[in-house]
Amino acid sequence: MAPQLSPKQWALSLTILALLLMLSLYQLFQITDNKYQLSFLNVGQGDAILIQTPEYRNILIDAGPDGKVVEELSKKLNFFNQKIDLFILTHPDLDHYGGMLDILQKYPVKTVIMTGIGLENELYSAFLNELKSKKIPITYPDNAHDLQISQNIFLDFLYPFEGRSLIGLEPKNRNDTSISLVIRNTDGQPLALLTGDAEEAQELDLLLSGQNLAAPIFKLGHHGSRTASSEQFLTAAQPETIIVSAGIDNKFGHPHEETLERVRDLEILSTTNGTVVVK
Repeated sequence: MAPQLSPKQWALSLTILALLLMLSLYQLFQITDNKYQLSFLNVGQGDAILIQTPEYRNILIDAGPDGKVVEELSKKLNFFNQKIDLFILTHPDLDHYGGMLDILQKYPVKTVIMTGIGLENELYSAFLNELKSKKIPITYPDNAHDLQISQNIFLDFLYPFEGRSLIGLEPKNRNDTSISLVIRNTDGQPLALLTGDAEEAQELDLLLSGQNLAAPIFKLGHHGSRTASSEQFLTAAQPETIIVSAGIDNKFGHPHEETLERVRDLEILSTTNGTVVVK
C-alpha cells in the first residue's frame, strides 16, 4: 500500500511539480524562440567560443584551460539540446583544449575540426585517444572549403591554406598555426573574425593571401598580446567591436597596453567581466 501524504507533503509535491512544469515551459520557449548567438565564454585565461544557430546546432571553438568551460556551457545550452554538434580546436595549446576531456564526459560531441599538428603531451594524447574511443570523426580544414552550419550562416575558413597541410608537423610556435575564420551569413556579410592565437607572422600570411578579413567583431589575437593584432591587420579587419578573451590578473599581463592602444577608439568587451554575448 502506498504511504499516505500529509497535507504539507501534498503541498510540497504540488509546488515541486509546478516548478518543474514552469522550467519545462521556459525551456520549450527557448527552443521555439532560438536565434543565432555568439558567446565568448568566461573561462579565465583561455578561449572558448560558442556559436548557437537557429536550427539548435551548437558549435564550440576551443575549450579553455580546464573544466570551467563545462560550467559555462551549462549556462548556455538548452535543457533539451545538450550536445556539441561541432568542436573546432584552433591549435593545441592547453588554454584552448584543456577543458575538452570534461566536455567529452558530459556532452556528446558529433565531429571535430583541427589542424592535426603533432604535440607530445599526456593530456593532449588523452584527448585524442578519447576521440578515437568514442569514434568521433576528425576533419582538417583549409581556406578552399567553407562550412555551412545553418541555413543562413557559414564558416569562411581563412587558414590553414589549401595545399599546405599541417598534419603531423611539430612547429616551434603553435600560435601561428591557428585555425582562422570569418563567420558570415549566406549573403556573404561578415559577422565576426576569429583568429585563435595567430600572431603577426600568421597575420602577415593572411594579409598577403588577399582574402577578405573585414568583420564588425574581432576577437583580439592571442588574448590581446602585443605580438598579435598588428596595425596592418586591424586596418584590413575594420572591426567595430573588439573582444578580449583573457583571465583576470593573468600572469602574461594580457591584454597588453600596446594592443589596447591600437583599438582605443573601438568598443572593447572583455570576458574578465563575464561571458560576452553578441547576436
